[in-house]
Amino acid sequence: MSELALNTVESLHGLQVVTLENELLRVRILPEAGAKIWQITYRPLKTDLLWNNPCIPPARHMIHAPYDDVWSGWDELFPNDEEAVILGEHYPDHGELWSATWHAEQFTSKDEAGVTLHLQTPLSSVQVNKTIALRHGCAQLRFSHRFTNHGAAPFPFLWKLHPAMRVTPQHRIDMPRMRVIREPDFPGTLEEAPLEFAWPYAPLQGGAVDLRRVSDPSERELYFFYGAEVEDGWCAITDTKKRLACGLRFDPKVFPSCWLFASYGGWQDYNVAVLEPCTGYPFRFAAMQAAGHARELQPEEALTTDVLFSVQEGLDSVGGIDESGRMIAAAPEP
Repeated sequence: MSELALNTVESLHGLQVVTLENELLRVRILPEAGAKIWQITYRPLKTDLLWNNPCIPPARHMIHAPYDDVWSGWDELFPNDEEAVILGEHYPDHGELWSATWHAEQFTSKDEAGVTLHLQTPLSSVQVNKTIALRHGCAQLRFSHRFTNHGAAPFPFLWKLHPAMRVTPQHRIDMPRMRVIREPDFPGTLEEAPLEFAWPYAPLQGGAVDLRRVSDPSERELYFFYGAEVEDGWCAITDTKKRLACGLRFDPKVFPSCWLFASYGGWQDYNVAVLEPCTGYPFRFAAMQAAGHARELQPEEALTTDVLFSVQEGLDSVGGIDESGRMIAAAPEP
């Protein structure tokens, strides 16, 4: 079948690249760098959707490397965010997946190309399996995830998707109704806002700030907060000039919160928004456990779930993503 391909011969800075490609999307995955998705390109508009650090090429990293010095693209974080001690073991910054070398098995069929990635985690006793697939003529990536605890004891954890998205002032971020919980230790632009408020407006003395808006980098804005009690399982970002939207559809029973880290010139001059469906909050593991927000896998228990990443033209905003991955425009505000 034409225009559906999978290629593992390519390399990037000495790393193996698995490339999934059809008429609409080109996806580059780096199994030796944490199974990171390095780039997703929407081919009709020649638009790269993920943010890559312009100064730091992809590379293999030691397990205890500092994450903030090297991150780019789309990672997954497990079993922690900030460095943590879990069941007496010290876990590295942003967990043990992003620096690991994964085993990749490619597959193709008449209508689909994909890769299945496997990892036995180096510290925990968890087997992780992830399949990423691209269908003919479809601007969607389909993910199937499985985490299995082969340890002798129940294992508490955090699991978070971490796609870093390219942004400009012409972009808009949309999420469902949810309760915004500000992280007090990272106040950023919202230092004067209440610790909790309803999405999307942050109450400030000078007037409410619309968190859907991506500001000009000259404004030096920085945001970090948790979205809790999400009404539905999706998040999205739209290039309003190109009328090109992309977003995630996920199970809110697995990911009941959605974090946002966004730097509009406000942190290391980066222009990036990270949409982060997550199993819990806050980012400090002990605090998450104390609040009852940590997930747990019993011995030999498996957590399985599917995620859809969709790209769609003709939208200025997103008001929802259905289970098929179709994005719906947001209703006009009164």
